[in-house]
Amino acid sequence: MTELILHQYELSPFSEKIRRILAWKRLAWGAVRAPAVMPKPDLTALTGGYRKIPVLQIANHIYCDSARISALLEARQPEPSLYPVPLAASVAEWADTALFEATVPMIMRPTRFDDLLRWLTPDEQQRMLDDRKAMRKDALRTGPGPKTLIAYFGVYAARLDALLARQTYVMGDQPCVADFSVYHNIWSVEHLAPERLASYPQLRAWLARIASLPDPVITPVSSTDALERARQADPNWTPTEPFADLAGFQLGQRVVVRATDYGREEVRGELVQSNASEVVVRRADPRAGTVYVHFPRLGFEITAASD
Repeated sequence: MTELILHQYELSPFSEKIRRILAWKRLAWGAVRAPAVMPKPDLTALTGGYRKIPVLQIANHIYCDSARISALLEARQPEPSLYPVPLAASVAEWADTALFEATVPMIMRPTRFDDLLRWLTPDEQQRMLDDRKAMRKDALRTGPGPKTLIAYFGVYAARLDALLARQTYVMGDQPCVADFSVYHNIWSVEHLAPERLASYPQLRAWLARIASLPDPVITPVSSTDALERARQADPNWTPTEPFADLAGFQLGQRVVVRATDYGREEVRGELVQSNASEVVVRRADPRAGTVYVHFPRLGFEITAASD
């Protein structure tokens, strides 16, 4: 039985990031096709409310955000390494935030519709724009307008094209987490607005190199089966690393975890682990049983639960 279960959908850029990492590390995985728009009742039964995709599941451990998933996959399969140098994680963070925001206008207003029509259901297509507006309604900050962001994308793409004229991958002669974080953005533009890449031949050649990584074994898994795996898993877990919360929260405290950018749905639970790498809360769900929800430390905030 496949241990790694990825809750994802075909057109999700961050899902594509993790799909390529799984290919690079040659890790077999189970695929749950999650809804592209809300509601997502089976997913949120596992996460406690977190709605973003992808989510990686191992039994009753639920890993949210592609940065946390990438670190987990590195720990499980250290070679080939995603983090050959410390700077790789920082470049990946830039790509997952600033570069991603620069692609949003092209993703939300595509000029090519083949893959959108093929990969999204008619209902998802109809509701996608309103769903994404709702996801950003409580964003802590708003960015520049679409024309400015598209101009930013041109600057970023030109820099990347010049870099890739000098070396094979973003950080050297092998792919790393920086490549996969840049890749998912360029991949989405290539599928939805390919004319934006016409002036960047090195970037397009690099894109093809990452895309050509052969897929490992992928097994379809239903969301019902994924819930059952969580419910049947051992409800007891003790972290192997020491607890050291950087903001002064205590082990066992009831907390709320939220993203600091957008999609800020609350996840409430008991704080069972916190360190410089991750925050983990334990929660109980009628359908999923006892689950442990893992978040990266960067990009998320913890507050004390009022209940």
